[in-house]
Amino acid sequence: MAHPVARFSSKSLKLSLALTTSGQTYSICPQCAHRLPSVYNRQFTTTRRRNAGAGIVQNIPNIDSKLPKHVSMKSQMKKANRQQIGTDLGKLPQTFILPAAKDLPGWMSSNFFKRTRIHWLQFKTAVKDWWSLVVFLKWDVKRDPLTGKKMRRSMELSQRNQIARDLHKDFHEALSEGDLKRLQTICCEGLMAQARLRVEQRKALRRRKEPWVLLSYSGIRYPAWLERWPISVLLPAASTRVVSDRLAPLPFADTYLRQCIVRINSVQNYLLADSDKDVMLKHTDYVVIQKMTVKGEEGPWKIWGLTEPSTMKEVDGLLAGKGQEATTLAERIRDKVAGIAGL
Repeated sequence: MAHPVARFSSKSLKLSLALTTSGQTYSICPQCAHRLPSVYNRQFTTTRRRNAGAGIVQNIPNIDSKLPKHVSMKSQMKKANRQQIGTDLGKLPQTFILPAAKDLPGWMSSNFFKRTRIHWLQFKTAVKDWWSLVVFLKWDVKRDPLTGKKMRRSMELSQRNQIARDLHKDFHEALSEGDLKRLQTICCEGLMAQARLRVEQRKALRRRKEPWVLLSYSGIRYPAWLERWPISVLLPAASTRVVSDRLAPLPFADTYLRQCIVRINSVQNYLLADSDKDVMLKHTDYVVIQKMTVKGEEGPWKIWGLTEPSTMKEVDGLLAGKGQEATTLAERIRDKVAGIAGL
């Protein structure tokens, strides 16, 4: 069977090759026209065919260059800033808060050795957490480029109780007034979202304010000079006590998160928006305050929220060497950065 021969004029069979420097013109015989490359026969596009037949050479853009480039998680983590990391990464994994004495095994019971192990765990955890503060704030720090001295930061061990009391009181006062601007400066992201929602719900009930008053602190309120570390650890029946202070490095250069949990016993009087009568109650609040240092830039103390003491199930897991949370802090950050970057 004979090959179909396309008809070409002698003019259209002359192709100027732009790659030749001498400007020579080559002719194709009509008998060989049916052997032309497939670009002349496959009808995917007519524009390219016409331009090629007229001797026009175009710079066809690379289609792949218009596709979104894949950015690896490692590169994205390096470029992440304070806004992408945020201020709410949850409570640090494996945080141990000693339960109340009534929830612990009795000293005179058959679980005497378990009670001893729990307090030994508390002591080991406190020493380990204190050492992490020393390493990251005093030892493993950058040197001043001019003097060569280490740029050590204050551990603020003696100021933690007062900082927690101030943030605890400021938060409740600002929330009772509906002062969102003030709340924005002292709250982490998650707590701020809850506070904003509560203020909006009060507006729906036509209650713009929820009066709140801190009447007193329960227990012994020691003077400031006695609340200094390590004396504060030995003070009995203290109204304010640090129960956990941890520092964890984040997967960025010179970036870490410090969380301090302070137990505050107080007597509060407040009137809720959905109630017509105020109440006066004793509260034991485990206030979580935190400070983030991102790429060497230290942020202010903020209130993360409230938490609860470790349950006996969690304590048993720690005694057995098992973690409390299924996800690590690094995994939380990766998920957060990946969600922002759309990876």
